[in-house]
Amino acid sequence: MAVLQAEGIRVEKAAPGCPGASPLLRGIDLDLPEGQITVLLGETGAGKTLLARALAGLLPDGLRIACGRILFRGRALDSPAAWAGVRGRGIFYAPQNAAASFNPVLTIGRQVRECSRISESELEELLVRLGFADPGRILRSFPHALSGGENQRCLLVLALAACPAVLILDEPTAEIDAAAHDEFVRVLLSYQRRRSRTVLLISHHLGFVRDIAAKLCIMCRGEMIAAGDPQAVLAAPGHPVAREIAAYMAAE
Repeated sequence: MAVLQAEGIRVEKAAPGCPGASPLLRGIDLDLPEGQITVLLGETGAGKTLLARALAGLLPDGLRIACGRILFRGRALDSPAAWAGVRGRGIFYAPQNAAASFNPVLTIGRQVRECSRISESELEELLVRLGFADPGRILRSFPHALSGGENQRCLLVLALAACPAVLILDEPTAEIDAAAHDEFVRVLLSYQRRRSRTVLLISHHLGFVRDIAAKLCIMCRGEMIAAGDPQAVLAAPGHPVAREIAAYMAAE
């Protein structure tokens, strides 16, 4: 059963007077199976982040869903009130720019605890597992006092501690080193299996497909060109981008 669905989503510029403008997303269909991890791949500019933001009801100013709909547990999210009822607890979007996601005048601890649905001991354990030897110092710190990689890991902590029904992670390991990346994979799998949460993970990192994907989706130029079981998608790739990914993974 899909907990979050996109049906024929077409995203265009909202500004009037632009007839015939090319859509940025072209009739995207996507089902996120409940309790599974879906990995979304695609080249830079394929529309992955735009789709993630559409799924979270967070499209940038100037863009709109021109047609199609998004459903959460079968209910259409078609009004501000509907989105307000699910954003955060139901659907949580962790963007690429971790530092910009935090309020600069509040400590990391205050911001994480405001969203957290886990105990303080579980929170500290999560920080340690993601490479923070001194969780107390991190929680007392302001975002500007931390490095880009530290802010990235703090955003992962916040996202996991919030325990949403659907967690959308956009390039979650882009600013962290290989060791932290590997531990993040272990932490995410543990979190997902223990709590049976639904995860959409957007990345260029093909290792995610091998390590954690129950479903693989591939985008190219605003279109969904492949979706399904990873082995099936890679065994018979029909699109050139999918064939390139399959060839690269076969050569590893």
